[in-house]
Amino acid sequence: MMHYTHTYNSNKGFSLVETLVAIAILLIVIVGPMSIATNAANSTSFANQQIMAYFLAQEGLELAQKGRDDFLLASFDAGNAEGSDVAWDDFTAGSVFDDCFSANGCGLEIDETTDGEVLVNECDPITECRLYITDDTSQRSRYSYDSSLSGATASDFTRIITMDTSGDEVLVTSEVRWRSGNQIAVQSTTATTYLYNIYGR
Repeated sequence: MMHYTHTYNSNKGFSLVETLVAIAILLIVIVGPMSIATNAANSTSFANQQIMAYFLAQEGLELAQKGRDDFLLASFDAGNAEGSDVAWDDFTAGSVFDDCFSANGCGLEIDETTDGEVLVNECDPITECRLYITDDTSQRSRYSYDSSLSGATASDFTRIITMDTSGDEVLVTSEVRWRSGNQIAVQSTTATTYLYNIYGR
């Protein structure tokens, strides 16, 4: 009499469905945190750009004010009998800041000479007001419109300053534009102030 014995293999493998489910769970576990980390990094980068854009816009207003004050100080230094009215007219109707009073606006920065004169840059075309960044510590500012500076590289920012005069006041608008990451839309921040003929007679 013959006996047949059946042996069962206790080493069972994973089915295709089980394998796919395991891979899907693994992907969810890995991709979720990576997505959160990527979004956090992008948000941090955008926040840094916003802060830098705000300070660059504020700097534009301060340069415009310095331009006005330079005319006033020169007038007083020369003992001008007309006081600041002549200086105010030079600031608002003179040739130096003409580009700032145009529709295209201007770029302002301080000259690297010891005089520290405010230089006016025409923003026509707008690429002329692209800011460049340099690590040259001999420069007054890390950001400049001058692409020929030592080690200068194009930054993400473009700064345009416009002025609009009405009597004894000038509305100054400093707008900084940039593109963030892969976004198509241009981001911008704007700062405004009024300059007055504070010593006018």
